Amino acid sequence: MSAGNHHHQAFKSHRLVGISGNVVTIAAELFSPDGSTFQTTITHRLNAPESIEVSMSGGVFSEARFTHFYTAPGDKTEVDLAGDFPVLPGMTEADELNLIEGFFTMLYAEDAATFKSRTAEAVTN
Repeated sequence: MSAGNHHHQAFKSHRLVGISGNVVTIAAELFSPDGSTFQTTITHRLNAPESIEVSMSGGVFSEARFTHFYTAPGDKTEVDLAGDFPVLPGMTEADELNLIEGFFTMLYAEDAATFKSRTAEAVTN
């Protein structure tokens, strides 16, 4: 993301704020489902290769705290997500869970495409 070529459809913009040890902080403007945007600060604690702990401050997901867990059963990597998200006003719990699942499913698919293209670039260079 810091190089500006790690695109996510849900992000209107993002910029690297800082790196300190294994903690990466990003300022981002994200799209809401209704098309509006909100500002948030995303903090990643990188615990490679097992997990990434994430917290968000600002916007509709302010106070969200979650962890991506990575396991490799066989030749594929599985990603599990666990955490706490704020209640979104006007949404049922089921609708919010569907929103969160759809959001991360999209992000993981975009990451997989990015990794695949970067792997292909490395092989050809």
